Amino acid sequence: MTDLPSAEQIFAGLPDALLIIDENHQIAKVNPVAESFLGQSARHLIGAHVADQIQFQDERLVNALVNKDANVAARRVPVTLKGREAGLVNFDIHTIPADQRWRIVSIAPLPTDGPVVEQRSSEQDQFSVRAPDILGHEIKNPLAAIKGAAQLLDRSLTEDQRSLTHMIKGEVERIAKLLDRMQSLSTNQPAKVEPVNVHSLIDRARQSIETAYNGDLKIQDRFDPSLPDVLVDPDAMMQVLTNILSNAVDATKNLENRNIRVITRYSFGAALSVHGTDQMVRLPVEIIIKDNGPGVPTELEQDIFSPFVSTKTDGQGLGLALVRKLMNDMNGRIRYERPGGSKNTQFILFLPVAEQG
Repeated sequence: MTDLPSAEQIFAGLPDALLIIDENHQIAKVNPVAESFLGQSARHLIGAHVADQIQFQDERLVNALVNKDANVAARRVPVTLKGREAGLVNFDIHTIPADQRWRIVSIAPLPTDGPVVEQRSSEQDQFSVRAPDILGHEIKNPLAAIKGAAQLLDRSLTEDQRSLTHMIKGEVERIAKLLDRMQSLSTNQPAKVEPVNVHSLIDRARQSIETAYNGDLKIQDRFDPSLPDVLVDPDAMMQVLTNILSNAVDATKNLENRNIRVITRYSFGAALSVHGTDQMVRLPVEIIIKDNGPGVPTELEQDIFSPFVSTKTDGQGLGLALVRKLMNDMNGRIRYERPGGSKNTQFILFLPVAEQG
């Protein structure tokens, strides 16, 4: 019978960077992956204070390194190694159950070419398309909601239906603001952001879409009620949500059992660097919009946010280009993916958090 590998061999052979730290937060042991990731040999690392070698922007992670009772797991967080930015990692720090004087740190570097951390490219900053074309595309969604509400009101106006008149007024006001926005779409003026409860915006967008279908459509949700306010432009964010939800409805229109879901969650999330500075903006609030439609053809996946790229036979390819522009203006980001290689698709919106007053 083949002898089992020793604990030392297993520790040395694991694919993540592993560090064992003592109760004084000094590094006591590292595996070869950690030596490579930290750019130093074990001889230089052993005895060093872990916080001198590894730095995070998030204060909770900074504190976790020097709190012997902290057990923390974080995903997709930016890390700095002795002043050198080292990209995104999945990070874990836990006490060792057999002897809680010791803790083990696990760091798994993530691919540097992924779509989560984005730099503002000149192509993004200079994004410009003709306002009349965009207006012709974007006006369809709010008009569909107005039409659906009007059809219901035509039957009879009751006390229960008065909320529809408020919705009509809100949509009309939003269209007027959208017209103003279209005139300056090609400029690089910053968005007028403010603290907003993202769930209230999602509810408004969902009501707008569902009303257009006279109750024949139901968009499911799974919200994290503890989310803090996000820092966005409410009207721009409504346009983003309405556009993506409308695309999900179109993608599932021929399915007998359509499934459209909106999920919110808080994570240590993505980050972006502000153009022209060393400042990083964290994007810990995520909105995930999923559907079970056929998704984007593989050959178009890398270009779906570019102008005039569309999967629809009658599409102009402007909707997602505008969505990306609006998200960038708000210091947010958007990503498209097929989780786990499935046929289902999802868009993930990464948003900054408003400062707590």
